[in-house]
Amino acid sequence: MRPRLAGIFVLAALLALGLTATARADLSEKLGALTGENAKGYLGPLPGALSGTLNSAIFQTGKVPKTGVTFTLGIHVMGVNLKDEDRTFVPVDPPGFTSSPAGQPVSTITGDTKSVGVTGQGGTQFNYPGGFDQSTFTLAAPELTVGSFMGTRAVVRWFSAEIGKSDYGKLELFGIGGQHSVSQYFPGLPVDVAAGVFYQTFKIGDGLLDTKALHLDVTGSKSFGLIQPYVAIGYDTAWTTSRTPTSPSGPRPRWRSSSSTPNSTRPRTPARRSA
Repeated sequence: MRPRLAGIFVLAALLALGLTATARADLSEKLGALTGENAKGYLGPLPGALSGTLNSAIFQTGKVPKTGVTFTLGIHVMGVNLKDEDRTFVPVDPPGFTSSPAGQPVSTITGDTKSVGVTGQGGTQFNYPGGFDQSTFTLAAPELTVGSFMGTRAVVRWFSAEIGKSDYGKLELFGIGGQHSVSQYFPGLPVDVAAGVFYQTFKIGDGLLDTKALHLDVTGSKSFGLIQPYVAIGYDTAWTTSRTPTSPSGPRPRWRSSSSTPNSTRPRTPARRSA
């Protein structure tokens, strides 16, 4: 039963990510054609997208029992809509080439699939790779919640999968965190309130893409039979580092980017999950 479930979880994650073996190899080839700064620009939409995706609706209730053994196992689906303005970037001219006119935009990883030829002085041209024409970014991962001890429960999510014969190697997601009941200290509160923290890592290959995300929030909820609306306020942050594929001329250039976002306070009604 467990191997079958694991296979289903990994398959769901890879399908949600939307990267076929051909697309993954294609991305590796695209990155290999870019310098360090332009690889950073090409992958520019990912830090914000990964932060919004990984930190999406982690805690969906403020009710944490003070004691008792409970567990929930399910698939957590995360997604975010990508911005139209993130579909292009202005590249840095590589050595020996000067664009004319300056400031010609090219596709990012989420942009148009067609490659763009930037014109230069003397009729020269430099070709930049196209993107994958994506308007959304989605991930799915198995998640286990275990509680409770002194009003605290733990949450873990994880998957790991080989992604074919390319420079990627493995695709891995790991997250761990927990919630602590605040309302247990205030018996008269009309709603359940809990504070939560969650840390995650998302990796593709050996340094090709490495993202770390941190989520902090306070969640309030109230049960009405089978319905449990909740509201949360918090803070998200993510750090992404990447290296372009190995080239014969030397080590891969590396870049680092970050994205931090205060969460909006939004009422939601989660679907209940069961083990």
